[in-house]
Amino acid sequence: MRCMLPLRSSPLTVGLALVSSLVGCVHAPGPREVATAYVRALEENRLEAASTLTSLRPEERATFLAHYADAQARRTRIAQVRAALPALRAQGPSLSLIESKEGWRVVEESPQDAPRACLTRFLDATEAADWETAWSLLSSSLRARYTPERLREDFQREPLAAERVRRARLAVKGAVEVTEAGAAFPLGEQRAVRLAREAGEYRVEALE
Repeated sequence: MRCMLPLRSSPLTVGLALVSSLVGCVHAPGPREVATAYVRALEENRLEAASTLTSLRPEERATFLAHYADAQARRTRIAQVRAALPALRAQGPSLSLIESKEGWRVVEESPQDAPRACLTRFLDATEAADWETAWSLLSSSLRARYTPERLREDFQREPLAAERVRRARLAVKGAVEVTEAGAAFPLGEQRAVRLAREAGEYRVEALE
C-alpha cells in the first residue's frame, strides 16, 4: 500500500497528514515475523522483550524470565522454534492456516482436529521429556502453578503418570466432545482428558 502526502499544504496540515499516513501504514506482524522476533530476543538475552511476544499474562512472566535466564534453556527453545518455522501454522479451535509459497492458506479440517492435535503434541512432548513444550501446552491456571522443571519432577515422582499418558494416548484416537469452553476425550467411568479453550487455542487442563 502506498502512503502519499499532499503536494501543497501548510506545515500543520503536512504534520497531521504525516501522522495519519504513518498510522494508516502500520503493519501488523504475521506469525513468522513474531516467531523470528521471539527467537532473536532469546538469542540476545532480551527476556523482557521475548516475554511480551508470548501469550503469557503479566503475572506469569516471572516464571518465563526465571526459566530462560538459563542459557541452555534458551538454546533449547531457540532450536525448537527454528525447527518449527518451515511448517508454521496459525491455529484456532476450528480454523487452521498454513504458510505456503503462495502465502497463508486455510486448512480444511474438522472441529475435532485442533484439540486432537494439541493433546497429541502434549503427549509427544512428555514422552520426549520436552518439558518446556509440555508446559507451554498447559492451561493458564496450570502454567501459573507449574514451571517446566516442576512439571518434570511431578511426572517423575507420580507412579501413575506413565499410565495416564498411555490412557490419554488411546483416548486421543477416539471420540472428542467439543464445546465453547473446550474439549473432552472420554476415558470411561465419567472420566475424561480435558482441554480448555483460551485465546482461540486449546490447552491441556487435566489428563483425567
